[in-house]
Amino acid sequence: MTPPDLASDASRKRKLRDSALLLPLFGAFLLVSPLITVFTAATTLFGLPLIFVYIFGVWLGLVLLARAMARRLDKG
Repeated sequence: MTPPDLASDASRKRKLRDSALLLPLFGAFLLVSPLITVFTAATTLFGLPLIFVYIFGVWLGLVLLARAMARRLDKG
């Protein structure tokens, strides 16, 4: 039986932790005013204004990404 590669495991966990730290910055970038103005058109999607769909879609995506990262960090 081969011993576990501790350096590789530590490196993987460090990369995941660094990614988790960058997640709020990524979310802030997606929600900055210049990017949001692209979605302020008078278009609707499923009867909702496009801006609402975008904001809540980004929010949901960030929550799901944070949950997945937290679970992976908790396993390690």
